Amino acid sequence: MNTVQDVFDIAVRLMDAQNESTGSTSTADTKEYQLRTPSLLNSILDRAYPASDTYPASTNGKRPVCPKVEGMEDEIGLDEYLCTGVLPYGLAGLLLSEENPTLANFFWQTFLEQLEEAKRGLPAAEGSVEDCYGFLTDNLEYGRFARW
Repeated sequence: MNTVQDVFDIAVRLMDAQNESTGSTSTADTKEYQLRTPSLLNSILDRAYPASDTYPASTNGKRPVCPKVEGMEDEIGLDEYLCTGVLPYGLAGLLLSEENPTLANFFWQTFLEQLEEAKRGLPAAEGSVEDCYGFLTDNLEYGRFARW
């Protein structure tokens, strides 16, 4: 599982805000970003959750909610694809929303596009389909339906 710190590190590098000499993402310039990260990430986790392979099938009629994070070392309840390829763009967009709106919009749009791509890439599940119309599928012949 990926942590909040993992997503933060990728987002900071996307924003080109890491230390130029060491590559570290924990600097005096990124301290404010780091403080804001857990709450900003929580604001997009539920949006991304249905695209994750960790999303449970709901049978009780209630919408599943992604577990929230509190600190930088908390694990995120989403799959690795979302944590490394989608969430960093959303986080970067939210972190830069006031500082650089143009770049923030670019990151946010990329987040939305990557999220849609992730949803399309989910594996399909097989299941039985109930015949609620009374058609016999064994008696299909040249497009004609046998009906009881």
